[in-house]
Amino acid sequence: MKVMEFDDRNKINMFYGWIVVLAAAIIRILVYGISYTSGVVYVVILENFKTGAAETSWISSLITAMTFLVTPLAGVLVNRFGWRIVTFGGGILTCAGLLLSTVSTNLAMLCLFYGIVTGAGCGVAYMSGSLAVPKYFQHKKIQNLAVGVASAGGGVGSFLFPPIVRYLDNEYGWKGMFMIQGGIALHICAFGLLYRPLPNRDENENPTKKVRRQSSVHVPEPNDWTFLRSAVFHFVSVNNFLFSFGASIIYGHLAAYAQFHLQINKNDAAFLYSVIGISITIAKITQGLVADFHTVHPIFKAINQYILFYTIGGIATAFLLLDAGYAGLVIYCIFFGTSMGANGGSLIPAILMEMFGQNKLSLPYGVVLAEMAIGQTLGAPAAGWMYEKLKNYHYPFIMASVSMLLSALIMIYPRRYLMRPHRENNSIVIDIEVPAVENDKSLEEIEATEATSFIDEKNTNLIQDGLITDPYDSIVSNILKADDIKDVGDQGEALAENTYLMPDDDKNVISNRRRSTDDFPNM
Repeated sequence: MKVMEFDDRNKINMFYGWIVVLAAAIIRILVYGISYTSGVVYVVILENFKTGAAETSWISSLITAMTFLVTPLAGVLVNRFGWRIVTFGGGILTCAGLLLSTVSTNLAMLCLFYGIVTGAGCGVAYMSGSLAVPKYFQHKKIQNLAVGVASAGGGVGSFLFPPIVRYLDNEYGWKGMFMIQGGIALHICAFGLLYRPLPNRDENENPTKKVRRQSSVHVPEPNDWTFLRSAVFHFVSVNNFLFSFGASIIYGHLAAYAQFHLQINKNDAAFLYSVIGISITIAKITQGLVADFHTVHPIFKAINQYILFYTIGGIATAFLLLDAGYAGLVIYCIFFGTSMGANGGSLIPAILMEMFGQNKLSLPYGVVLAEMAIGQTLGAPAAGWMYEKLKNYHYPFIMASVSMLLSALIMIYPRRYLMRPHRENNSIVIDIEVPAVENDKSLEEIEATEATSFIDEKNTNLIQDGLITDPYDSIVSNILKADDIKDVGDQGEALAENTYLMPDDDKNVISNRRRSTDDFPNM
């Protein structure tokens, strides 16, 4: 008898899974390097187009907003066409936007090509990797670590690319800068091809068939929008809006506060963003690693880290009111970067997968990122308006701190749901492969397979021991002692690796059903 998982995608070679992580990390370096250097591009446009500061700032806002506003659409496209095709298309769109920017003759054309087209391409490419990595490590103990490593590429890109963009502008002018960035963006297409589709379920459900669906072909997945009926999901969405609103105030005004309020020189002020980027990179990896220990103790669960680091960000921002000098700003940037790591790393996907299931991440995550984009778009302009009226950065920083703390506070409600005792699954879920049968075979003939014979033998032993009375809840659903799993035979090791074991007592349910995540209530 062959014991295996219901979904053969979990049997993907672990080595190739890390290749996918590497590809996703590099693509994030490119995406963040292009979209989060808009502050540098902003200065270049001011110098070459002689436009006003207010109208030119739309370029920075548009590209960062579009990167995340398109993620719901990107999720739909991934479900339909798969990670590889969507990422390739995102790379082409990003390249096209940057190349078209070189022929722009006015600010409106730049807003269209650089802000909207390039931003949309970056968002599509970003979303594909965000979905591919957790799927490759589905049900693996290091899933959150893998997601954290992939997302850390964003922090690398945010501090690596600004000097590169400044160098390109100095050496080749603004048109050459956009053109070379367009060539760099094509690497998104190359690395996106490494997102190989996982083996399809039909290959294992019908192992006796001579003709099998090729694993290189993506099978379209349905777009399930039922998560929008859940009140808990909307708490998560509002949480991301509030935190991004506050964080964008810091990103947009920290350098100006350092230069004009604390009289810090321009280079030292710019270095603060590098400190933030490095802190984000380290935090994303560390948070993913810690989240994988949630089976050891619930305190390590993603939701607990999430609330903790958002709270740290809000409290640390309040300390900006003390005007602690440059050393104080550096320390603040470390705490703020750690908090930002929770905003764009492995914790949000982990929370959403716990709510809606491993296979339903694309659409909820896309909507959450879109809410994040709205907050990012509104925060900095609101703080700028407040500063113009009050001539003091303390008031925008108070607004940022309150917004971050509120974002942490409202997550208490989703946490209450995720920490409920009834959500703990006290079962071992395995799948026993039954050879394909013709349509005219009866249920009795199916039960005569080797898999059913194995279970019948185990049930007989358990009935004799007085452990069960009714062994047939379904064809292959029975009560077994946990120790009996070791007796499966040559497949015992695979069974132990690919099952869920929750300590309750010495009896565990074995069934041919995958663990259901559809019990999420519509509150």
